[in-house]
Amino acid sequence: MKHIFIILSYLIMISSLWAQDISNRVVPCAVPFYRDMDFTVGEWQVFHKSSGKLAGYDRIGRVLKGCAIQQSWVSLDDHFSSPYVPFRMSGRSITAFDGSQWVQMWVDNQAGVQILKGGPQKDRFVLKSEDNIGGFEYMLTWQKQDDGTLLNTHQRRENNGDIKGKWQTLYEWVYKKNLNQELIPEEDEN
Repeated sequence: MKHIFIILSYLIMISSLWAQDISNRVVPCAVPFYRDMDFTVGEWQVFHKSSGKLAGYDRIGRVLKGCAIQQSWVSLDDHFSSPYVPFRMSGRSITAFDGSQWVQMWVDNQAGVQILKGGPQKDRFVLKSEDNIGGFEYMLTWQKQDDGTLLNTHQRRENNGDIKGKWQTLYEWVYKKNLNQELIPEEDEN
């Protein structure tokens, strides 16, 4: 009986401390600039802008209590394929605000890794590589369209120190909300 009294006393003390502490709580990533990329969140069907052909599926969602955005890409065509790799590309990114800029780390099953940094610029969200990757710098741009779709453009240019080439578009995709989420293939983890 003595133990039950001690446990009840302890629980009452903890609950009163808990009640006092609630007014001091904060949600670290609830401030508006942590929502700059929310327009990309969703289940998407992704189409080549030039041909209208379905390129893949992208799941983009908030994770870690809203402190980061996670992207899971599954390619349905051979846009990124190499004759040396016997499977289509899939990849993931995690993007978060570091207090001064957005930072994205991308990794895919084709041994691709990119770290991009940036943020909102007028009507676009722009992320760029700071370091050369194989002699190139990269830029990824997201832009919300009037019809509710997103335009996603990935570009690169040669960067040899002081000499920089012209931006070349690697792909330009249109993201449309996926209304039939059963169509999204499960990603193979192997």
